[in-house]
Amino acid sequence: LYGSIPVMHARSRTKAKDGDRVAYSGVYVHNPTETYVDVSRDDAANGETSGSGAARTLWMSESGAADFFFLPGPSPAAVASQYASLTGASAMPPAFSLGYHQCRWNYRDEADVAEVDATFDELDIPYDVLWLDIEHTDGKRYMTWDAAHFPTPERMIEDVASRGRKMVTIVDPHVKKDPGYATHVEAERERLYVRQPDGADFDGWCWPGSSAYLDVVSSAVRDWWAEKFSLANYPGSTNDLHVWNDMNEPSVFNGPEITMRKDLKHVDGTVEHREVHNAFGMYYHAATAQGLRARRNERPLVLSRAFFAGSQRVGPVWTGDNAAD
Repeated sequence: LYGSIPVMHARSRTKAKDGDRVAYSGVYVHNPTETYVDVSRDDAANGETSGSGAARTLWMSESGAADFFFLPGPSPAAVASQYASLTGASAMPPAFSLGYHQCRWNYRDEADVAEVDATFDELDIPYDVLWLDIEHTDGKRYMTWDAAHFPTPERMIEDVASRGRKMVTIVDPHVKKDPGYATHVEAERERLYVRQPDGADFDGWCWPGSSAYLDVVSSAVRDWWAEKFSLANYPGSTNDLHVWNDMNEPSVFNGPEITMRKDLKHVDGTVEHREVHNAFGMYYHAATAQGLRARRNERPLVLSRAFFAGSQRVGPVWTGDNAAD
């Protein structure tokens, strides 16, 4: 629902004297613009129903290059290996991330966290990671804490970690436009946001209300954002705190199709959003992982909702929201 990976796999069967031979192949189209793929069969066009006709695909991208990579197989494993040789192998996960995770919207306060953590032990249910959704922040300003409900975050994280567990906080790409929020003030001053065609910073609506969006297509902005995850720049954080990127498609509540307009500008106005839309979430994911990795040169856990071909190099993705009922 939130990712786009322009890969198609094909299976073919040919008859031979010693039996049918089955082979697999694939194609990867390196293009992060809006793309449609039409699949047809020759027999269907001729009114046949045998299913013996050749399958054909027509690829239509709004912009960008017709950059096709063919994956000759001949086995499914070989196709997957060839794809990985192009876009990268999956990141090795930290061991703790393979365990059971507890995530919900929402934990009320530090006492709620302590109660849930203790109840897992009381019920003898093993778990390894506890996640905090957006309400832990100060007014939906990321990398901050609600002082009334989470007054001692470092102590809270260390308490959970004392039993061999980790914590995760949510961090999204929209930044609350608030003159009292240091992250916004600096990003606005340094012109680090996605811009409108007239050069003004883009204003969109998301969880905090009026928001600006970091231009993570720019490598300089990604480097700046990565530094924000250092222990010095993220108060209340510890090495046992990891991160979850949500809404990074990017989600814009008042935008067309609930995302950014295609005519918005990146990299100092040199790139239109239509050219990079499907890769935006991957860039944000990569910048976050870069910051956590630099903190202690360890494999980080950074989960991402949005993804593109190559996101597997950075970390895991998930299937979108679900109702736990």
